[in-house]
Amino acid sequence: MRRKKAKPHIEVKCDYCGSMTDRFVVNMEHKKFCRHQYVGFPPEKDCMGDYIEEKKNVQEKEKSKKSEKEEQEKKVLTDRKTAIRKLDELKQFLSKKKQAFFQKRPT
Repeated sequence: MRRKKAKPHIEVKCDYCGSMTDRFVVNMEHKKFCRHQYVGFPPEKDCMGDYIEEKKNVQEKEKSKKSEKEEQEKKVLTDRKTAIRKLDELKQFLSKKKQAFFQKRPT
């Protein structure tokens, strides 16, 4: 009688949730994720999908922070231009006032 060959049973640790599982997928970065799914049905547990969504959210937050910083820099530049223009106007006003003061003085 021939003996049945033992099939290997592989369990890996999920890099996202940390649980041990025998149903897993691996991405290009060689990270292992849980994926409990039956054919024809949506997955019950999909750590890789959650990981990708989380990564997208982080990237979107970074983009929004960068855009906020750019807006603040533009605001500062606009404020700087406004301040320079106001200083020029003040300088002209003071120079006119000084000229008027010297013209009124009797010599």
